[in-house]
Formats: sequence, C-alpha cells, structure tokens
Amino acid sequence: MEAFTYNPILKSSGLPLVLPRKPLRPPAPGTALVLVPRKGDLLTIRHGESIPDAWYGTYRHTYLVDLREHRLVLHIPLLSSDPAFGFPSLVRLNCRVAEPDEIVSRGITDVSGALYLPIQSMLRRVSRNYDIGELHRAEDALTESIRGFSGDAALRLRNITVELVVDNGEILASGRAYREIERETRLMEMRRERHLRMLRRDGAEGLVAEIMEREGPRAAYELIAGAEREEHQELLTAWNKVISEAGTELEPWEVVQAERALRDRVTGGSSAPFGGIRSGRLRGSLYAGSATGAGHETPSDAVMEEHGTAENGSHRPSRVRGLKLTKIDDADG
Repeated sequence: MEAFTYNPILKSSGLPLVLPRKPLRPPAPGTALVLVPRKGDLLTIRHGESIPDAWYGTYRHTYLVDLREHRLVLHIPLLSSDPAFGFPSLVRLNCRVAEPDEIVSRGITDVSGALYLPIQSMLRRVSRNYDIGELHRAEDALTESIRGFSGDAALRLRNITVELVVDNGEILASGRAYREIERETRLMEMRRERHLRMLRRDGAEGLVAEIMEREGPRAAYELIAGAEREEHQELLTAWNKVISEAGTELEPWEVVQAERALRDRVTGGSSAPFGGIRSGRLRGSLYAGSATGAGHETPSDAVMEEHGTAENGSHRPSRVRGLKLTKIDDADG
C-alpha cells in the first residue's frame, strides 16, 4: 500500500539509572533498538542480538526504529524550460531504514520530508530541459535520471518512478475545449466546402442568392448595383484615357478600335451578376433620346453610329452618355 510518509521511530523512552525488575529486551523482527549510552556513541541492537549491560543503568534513552520497507508517494512540483509552466509530478519509491543510529542522530521522524529536497533538486536539473508540451519525453528522462539513486547512509531507496500528472479538472476542461475546437473546425470546413461547391456551380449569382437568403432583397440589390457602378466607372475612366491620348501616341485606327471596344462594353450587357440592375441595355439605347435633345439626329442615325458607319460609308464619332463628343478621323481615309 502506498503512503505519503511515515515515522521510522516507532517508540522512544528514557531509562532510569538502575533497572528495577527486568533488563532491556532485544527488538522484534523488522525493528531495531537504538540505545543512547550515558557516555559514548549510539549502540544499535537488531533482532536476535544481545544487549550488553542490560541490567545496569548504562543507557539513558532507547529508540525503537522501524526497519520494514514502505512504498511512498511524493508530490513534487517541477519547473519546465519556461519558468511560467511547471510539471506536477508523483514520485513513487520503496524505502527502508539502512542505519537506525543515523535516523536517531539526525532526528528523522518524516521520511518523505527528509527525501523531498534531494529528490526535487535532482529532478529539476532534468525537467528544466523540457517544454511543457514534451510531457511524455520529460517523464521518461526523469525516471531514467533518478533510477540509480539509492538513498544515503540512513535510508535505502529502490524502484523509483516519476509520473507527470495533470489535474483532473484541467483534463476535463482541456478535453472539452479540444472537442469544441475540433467540432468548430469541422463545421467551418463543411461550410467552406458547401460555399465552394455553390460558387463553382452558380458563380457570383450563387453568392448573391445566398446574400438574399440571409440578408434580404435590398442587400442583394445593393451588391449588384455596386458592382455595376464600379464597372461603369472603370469604363468611363478608360474612355477618358483613350480620348486624352487620341492625338498623341495612338494611331487613328487604334483610337477607333479602342472606342468601338469601349462602346460595346458600355452599350452591351453588364458583367455584374444577373446582367446588372437595368431592365434593358440594347445597342443604341444610349442614343434613344438624342433626337429630341440635339435636334438634328434620328434613331436611325444612332443605330448607324452604333455600327460605326453612316450611309455614305464614312465613320461617325462614337458617343457615350455623359462624355463629350469627339470627332475621330477614319484611319483609312
């Protein structure tokens, strides 16, 4: 049976100068009798040995010492390589008294208390080399380092093992936290895979549908409108760039091609989800109101401009709502 500690001195008593009736008797098996003489050194009597001068008042005190082997458990906290963290440890060992007179002369009444500091000092020299995450490796190294420690002159030790333990409450808390993290991670992966499948299958429209499902039609509308506004602004910026460089580095035919490409993007369908928020984006729709506004164009002229040529075969300038009209010479002419 394991115990935390024990007192090796079972009994102690003083002796008178003259023994009145019966002499001192040898100790029982498993014990030793330590006699304190009135002069001289301590005398140890083991089971089966005789006591010299048992009838006379030679001794002034006797101690009965336990020689049996005991299984002990020591709770010793150890520091890891980071002083902010430690290893709670249980040191288990078999212990017995080797020299009873040493026990008496040193006044050892708590075996675990006598062993605590020496064992702690030996173990800390090893534990400081391991991080708190290396618990199993540290445990093996600690057991190996102390296995050869056999005690001292008073006590003999054997079968020493070191177990690094974690508090039960900490085990439950950390296990619960680990399971929660693992569960949340799996749920995140499931959500991510679902979203990836939706985006691969439906593209941006699928994302808009998801936003509409979660936040309502207004949020979806604002997303589509914002995408279209950004696209329109980019096209206007590109158009202004083409116009500003029309007479510098670009050739006339390059300007014509750039205008046509931008015009097709502006008057064509939007790249925003679901084609944008406008009900119709037919070619030539940007010029639908120019006949009444300008006073000299007809819808047929706007359509001809959309195709880039007039009836006489000459190129006509391109127009975009909100941009200044710029005449562009035909590169072939």
